[in-house]
Amino acid sequence: MRAQKHDPVANSTEVHRYFRRNYLAHSIEGGLYMGGLAFLAAETVLPAMVKSLGGADWLVSLMPMMLTLGIGWPSLLTAHWVEQMPRVKPFILTTGFLQRLPYLMAGVFLLRAADLHPLWTLFLVATAPIVSGLITGLNFAAWMQLISRAIPEDRRSSAWAIRWILAACIGIGAGRAISLVLERFPGTTGYGILHLAAFSLCMLSFALQATLHEVRSSPPPSTPPHRLAESLARIPELLSLDRRLRDFLCARSLSMGLYVVTPFLSIHALSTLGKDESYLGVLVMWQMAGGILGNILAGYLGDRGGGRLPMILARSLFVTAFVAVALNRSQVGFMVIFFLFGAAFYLEQVGSSTLSVDICPQDRIPTYISLVSAVTSAAMLIAAALSTALRDLTTGLLPAAFVSAGTVALSSFFLVRLKDPRRMRPQAASCGE
Repeated sequence: MRAQKHDPVANSTEVHRYFRRNYLAHSIEGGLYMGGLAFLAAETVLPAMVKSLGGADWLVSLMPMMLTLGIGWPSLLTAHWVEQMPRVKPFILTTGFLQRLPYLMAGVFLLRAADLHPLWTLFLVATAPIVSGLITGLNFAAWMQLISRAIPEDRRSSAWAIRWILAACIGIGAGRAISLVLERFPGTTGYGILHLAAFSLCMLSFALQATLHEVRSSPPPSTPPHRLAESLARIPELLSLDRRLRDFLCARSLSMGLYVVTPFLSIHALSTLGKDESYLGVLVMWQMAGGILGNILAGYLGDRGGGRLPMILARSLFVTAFVAVALNRSQVGFMVIFFLFGAAFYLEQVGSSTLSVDICPQDRIPTYISLVSAVTSAAMLIAAALSTALRDLTTGLLPAAFVSAGTVALSSFFLVRLKDPRRMRPQAASCGE
């Protein structure tokens, strides 16, 4: 089949023609998906849930990062294939449906079989995020490529921010729902209801995702498709040529130190205040309220100057929250800490999502994004191991809090020296410096 000639003018016209539809669909479906997952807030609810089901400390320490861990590795293995796809949307929708099913299965088990099969219930609850993440990882690079083509670069930060603002608004409602559900239905029944609520909103997001229009792209390269081994073998060369990518990977990897303390934040708060699990809903509400502020700042700053500044601001807030949590003993203090954590988390999400695309040459987006995901996942595993070790060897949250604060602060060094890709746009098509 003869490849279609790529017309940049026609491509730009198509982007603008479908801009409003794609911008709204991308923003709202993401808000619904992540808002649905707020019913199972990975940093707050899931660790306490797994602990109550009998999960060991090492498993609890993994819960805030399970979804991201799953995403990281498959995308690295499929990037070379995705770069050759003429259309990626059908693949995204097929895997997108499957990635939502683990939450339904966990919810049904919690409601129907928790007493008869407690170990299976714990297994399904603990693995639902990583199984969902593994399936997501199959399409993650393709999805980022779809979005990079559909949303102009000067509107990407605000699109990411709207997604997270909507998620945070839903999350505030989810926080109240968590409190009410766990007060009325404590234990596995309440947790099952929360899983089904998450699944329902995730399926609404799937329906909106199907309305995205896939903007045409340049034809796949005329050279023979790379095999997996060839694609992986080129990664060292890519890293050696692109300083921006190296600095970004170092900044992201060190910032994953936040997961040394995060798994035990909510458990520490409940223990310190003497509250039951229904208080998790209050913590989620404050976290999501902070998220709204963080997203507004990230969207405004990111559209004007790229993703680096929101990420720098996120690090200052993370360090403040981690130092405070080690010293705080009051209820108001924990509300402020979770507010700061929420603002920092969403600043980081919007900033890193924007910057990760900005540093990519347009013809290598799947490879770059998958590499970032894989390295981030590896850093998360190290953070989880360190979190478990500190939990076993020390008492209290102080050591973990200061390790997280230190690594996140150190990550700022690499972020500050990373040159703004948007000011170097004429070089964007190359492999960097």
